[in-house]
Amino acid sequence: MMKPIFITLICLPLALGAQQAATIKETTKTYTTYPFSDPDPIPSTAKIYPYYRFDGFTDKPVQRDWKVVELENDFIKVQIMPEIGGKIWTAFDKKAQRDFLYNNGVVKFRDIAMRGPWTSGGIEANYGIIGHTPNTSTPVDYLTKTNEDGSVSCFISTLDLLTRTRWVLEIKLEKDKAFFATRSFWSNTNPVEQPYYTWMNLGVPAGDDLQFIYPGNHYIGHDGDSHAWPLDSNGRDLSFYAQNNFEGSKSYHVLGTHSNYFSAYWKDHDYGMVRYADREDKLGKKIFLWAQSGEGKIWETLLTDKSGQYVEIQSGRLFNQNVFESNFTPFKQLGFAPYQSDTWTEYWYPYKNIGKPVGANLLGTFAITQQANKVQIKLNPNCSINDSLFLYNDENEIIAAKYVKLAVGQMFREEVVLPSNEIATKLKLQGTVLNFSGVESNKALHRPLDAPTNVDTATAYGLYLQGRDLMRFRNYSDAKPKIRQSLSKEAYFVPSLVEMAKLQWFHMAYDSVFFYMQRALSVDTYHAEANYYYGLASTKLGKTYDALDGFEVASLDPGMQAAAYTALSKCYVRKGDIIKSLDYAGRALKNNQVNIEALQLQYLNARLLNLKELKSSVEKDILRIDPLNHFVRFEQYLEKRDSHTKELFVSLIRNEMPVQTFLELAIWYANLQQHRTAVAVLDLAPKNAEVIYWLAWLNKDRDEEKQKWLELAQKADMQQIFPFREESAEVLNWALQEDTSWRPSYLLALIQSFRNNKTQAFQLLSKVTKAVDFAPFYILRARLTEEQYRDRQLKDLEQAVKIDNKEWRYGQLLARSLSNKKMYEQALEELKPYYEANPANYIIGMDYVRILILNHDYLEADNVLKHIHILPFEGATAGHKYYEEVKLMLAIQALDDKKYTLARSKLVEAKAWPINLGVGEPYEEMKDQRVIDWIDAELNRKMGNKQEYQKLLLKIAESNINPTAAATLLQVAAYKKLGRNDEANLLGKRWFESQKDPIVKTKIAPMLERLQHDAEVDVKQIISLTARKEDERLF
Repeated sequence: MMKPIFITLICLPLALGAQQAATIKETTKTYTTYPFSDPDPIPSTAKIYPYYRFDGFTDKPVQRDWKVVELENDFIKVQIMPEIGGKIWTAFDKKAQRDFLYNNGVVKFRDIAMRGPWTSGGIEANYGIIGHTPNTSTPVDYLTKTNEDGSVSCFISTLDLLTRTRWVLEIKLEKDKAFFATRSFWSNTNPVEQPYYTWMNLGVPAGDDLQFIYPGNHYIGHDGDSHAWPLDSNGRDLSFYAQNNFEGSKSYHVLGTHSNYFSAYWKDHDYGMVRYADREDKLGKKIFLWAQSGEGKIWETLLTDKSGQYVEIQSGRLFNQNVFESNFTPFKQLGFAPYQSDTWTEYWYPYKNIGKPVGANLLGTFAITQQANKVQIKLNPNCSINDSLFLYNDENEIIAAKYVKLAVGQMFREEVVLPSNEIATKLKLQGTVLNFSGVESNKALHRPLDAPTNVDTATAYGLYLQGRDLMRFRNYSDAKPKIRQSLSKEAYFVPSLVEMAKLQWFHMAYDSVFFYMQRALSVDTYHAEANYYYGLASTKLGKTYDALDGFEVASLDPGMQAAAYTALSKCYVRKGDIIKSLDYAGRALKNNQVNIEALQLQYLNARLLNLKELKSSVEKDILRIDPLNHFVRFEQYLEKRDSHTKELFVSLIRNEMPVQTFLELAIWYANLQQHRTAVAVLDLAPKNAEVIYWLAWLNKDRDEEKQKWLELAQKADMQQIFPFREESAEVLNWALQEDTSWRPSYLLALIQSFRNNKTQAFQLLSKVTKAVDFAPFYILRARLTEEQYRDRQLKDLEQAVKIDNKEWRYGQLLARSLSNKKMYEQALEELKPYYEANPANYIIGMDYVRILILNHDYLEADNVLKHIHILPFEGATAGHKYYEEVKLMLAIQALDDKKYTLARSKLVEAKAWPINLGVGEPYEEMKDQRVIDWIDAELNRKMGNKQEYQKLLLKIAESNINPTAAATLLQVAAYKKLGRNDEANLLGKRWFESQKDPIVKTKIAPMLERLQHDAEVDVKQIISLTARKEDERLF
């Protein structure tokens, strides 16, 4: 129904002339750069293997040219850095003459990311297992393209080795729009499930006038616990940056309202920026803020020179960036299904001069207010508009209309008078609808945010969920006990049997996968996942018809159809039944048209069947969704074998680890029994040891070729060669029989160690009896040596140092091993030369301080701490903890020697936060000074200051900070000394029950028992427990 209205023409005086085509160019820019260096030669632990860390950071800048890709139209300019993870470094608003992303004026790498180096600002794309992914600071593949419609695109891409998934990000700028788009294409080309994590991390400038326009009524933490948004329990509006000036750094995952956008708005400048997407594409909306105390401000100077502080606003596929504890809430972890390919698009744009927005879409950003029968509409358009604007009431009736004609970026401000007693609730313009009246309450969601209180997480199902999520975090070693516990409660619990099969697949124990899936199918013969993994195990075990049977039954379930059909297509390629393989690849695509694995199988089958038209058609389909697809370009080279197609293929593989791209493609062909094609791929690859062994294996039926490659393997450089694929394990197992040197044993041991097959890995290395002139060999063997064979471990570490005494990490590991054996003097003797040779190496410096403390040489430790300059990793606190311990121990020494003035000066120093130690000073209420106060109380007692002594005891007793810390025992002692025994006993009991670390419990139990009898507390032991707990990296 439409009420009688008058249409008013609003034609603002600005021409709607055609825009020029967007442009794209590659260039270089010189930046002040604080580079990273010093790659770790030692195999990483399983968390980041096969990647390695970089440990070299500096405060001494250099001028460096960086490759830059610029996209530009009449309205915005976007800058991309393909050599720094493909980061969108900034985006510039040409109308407002300002950046609408945080533009870091320097390239300042700091130890934040999974592998170390990270830079702040811009937009960082993350795919894999956690944020600041392995490729965030290193070169990625990229391709620039001018599209037929006048838009331009830059595609960035790389292979994530942690998940063996590949991601592509198209950054696109249209010629006539004031936004740019990012289209993600992420594909799991593995036959098994992988972790699923993807977030876009956007930096914007901090400021007291900054407000986060995040529609929602709650936020959840990384642990899944929910809290009110935006007002907290103290009445603070957390959506305002300035009202977050309390406690530490913060993460808010905002939810609870149906919304497609979020925004950062700077009120004093009446300026903002928007991120917009279809809601199902990006459910997660996060804000990260550094603490506004010195604790967070230190990161401003660490990460930039003059660009100021930043905040992060992020979008994710899931509601939160969850840690394991989130498993006990509704917000668990999703898996990336076998052969699943996902694609989604987001839009990024600025707005100005409209005030605080109430809505945003691709048309632009809207600010709408309504008083009585008047509606004030402000619009900052992203595109030209030539249409009628209609206002509707609650009954979906049109109650007012305006004809609007606007150019891109031309402000629209209009007051619309409504008929009497009417209230507008939505508008429609150029085919787009925006609901704006009572938007928060009308769009509030009723999704449960809290888990039921009576859910038993120790049941077979609860333990299964925990194990499953640990698997999806790539934490296989902790997942296995959970799944075993689940099966101990219910031996035939099918979901846990399936998860155990996935774990056994990771262990490369394919007969065990088969066993567990047989058990599952004995319970439910139609269980889709059980059939699918039964098929995979059968494939590995050579049981061809069992494999076909498993995949065929799995295909009955719509959820497993795409994976099952893809697996069947592969089975038939291997059998040589190409027509059948082509048929199943086509079926797989009916479930997911962007299944890149099925598309590549289609292309391969079309080539093998010489179906040229189909091959050409599939090639277009692949390049439409993935223009950087290396498979297609290699196939083009394979067909023509000329220098032009070779260059097209090879030149676009320009990521940090090109050899991995070649290997992944060659293994894809080898898995399909296309061995000669795999050889053709590796002929073009860089020749490291793993590639050479692959070439030997692929030529195992050609004696002369095989021997050539085996001989070359003896000369190959082994530095930072970290194989991890199950297919490479098969090759290296073969190589063990052909090559009697240590090399295949070492490389295979790396895979076995990564796959949690520690015993097999150790056995491989133990069989090597001849001397090896390669230090990482001995480091790996020492790591795998069990605790009861510490002498053997020491000998291996000593041998590594003997081979390469310039590598500080070997000396560090030897010193730590000696320290763990309480051989503190020998540890100091080992480490001291490394520190003296390079005092700028603060990692060694911190270990040196720690060992000085263990040797009770507090004066020398104090001297080192005065001169050390730590560039910390995120969350690091060791620099200040060691500093405080040293000052306190010097104070205690002075106190024991009755040097009371010196003792007091050391207590004053203990309260300082020297900036060179890499830890910023937190808010006063965040400081735990109970140990300082305790020693101060003792000082006053010895000096006869009874009133001050009692005052300090009371302060300690009534502290409410960090109740699980060891310093809480000082509160127990303070209560005792104040005669408040019941409170002392209750606090002691609660503290003991709260301790999760059995070692701490063992050490503290005798002290707590003595406290019950009013004995003096061992403050030195409490200091050591507090200060010497090593900082833990997330990775």
